[in-house]
Amino acid sequence: MSPNPDSLPDLRDKIKSLAGASTADLIGIAPGSRFSAEEFGKLGAEFGKVRSIIVLAQHITDPVQRVTFRTGSDYRGSRVVTCLADAMLRDACWRVAHTLEASGWKAAIARNLRYGASDPRHRISYKKAAVLAGLGAFGKSQLLIHPEWGPWIWLRVVVTDARLAPDTPIDFSPCEGCSRCIEACPVGALSPDGIDRDICEKVADMRQSPIVLSLSPHGHINCEECLRACPVGTAPPRLAPPKIEP
Repeated sequence: MSPNPDSLPDLRDKIKSLAGASTADLIGIAPGSRFSAEEFGKLGAEFGKVRSIIVLAQHITDPVQRVTFRTGSDYRGSRVVTCLADAMLRDACWRVAHTLEASGWKAAIARNLRYGASDPRHRISYKKAAVLAGLGAFGKSQLLIHPEWGPWIWLRVVVTDARLAPDTPIDFSPCEGCSRCIEACPVGALSPDGIDRDICEKVADMRQSPIVLSLSPHGHINCEECLRACPVGTAPPRLAPPKIEP
């Protein structure tokens, strides 16, 4: 099926209508032109021209959504690292991709470039795309801050060669005069200059720590102190540690 450029407004509306009707609570659109070829890396080389980036967001309202499952004994050595929120958003991503492909356009679900990692293959910055799509602002915590939900938001993106009308970034500055997330970081990974990725990721590999809740050998909740310190949004309740029977 050949794509019809004249149908792009209707296609945009159809994609946007999936917000609230799928596992995505919000859907924004960012222009692919705001990303360089280097930022797209191998994804751009294999996919071709990325004209639009569809950003899907889920509001974190329950601590279970952030329970992380990994296959290995540490973060970097795991073949799979995922959580319930991420798994749920994948379903919405497939719906968006199917909608685009059914109209004759190309679509791909991109991976996230975490904290500017040096390996850009198949990865782009979800947070940059979300800011461009008007879903929030980039905070001192190095997280996306939504005007209502604060940092309690999970992101995924779908790239396409369809030139969809983009959303507009919002005028929102949540961090002016505030450094609560930096002050709350228990390992000093956050500073006014950004984040030390190695220190932050080492926390995820800690066991029996007050800031990492281990639920099983492969399931845990990472440190959330910077999120919980943010004055924007309402944090979900903390998940209680499992009771160990004598």
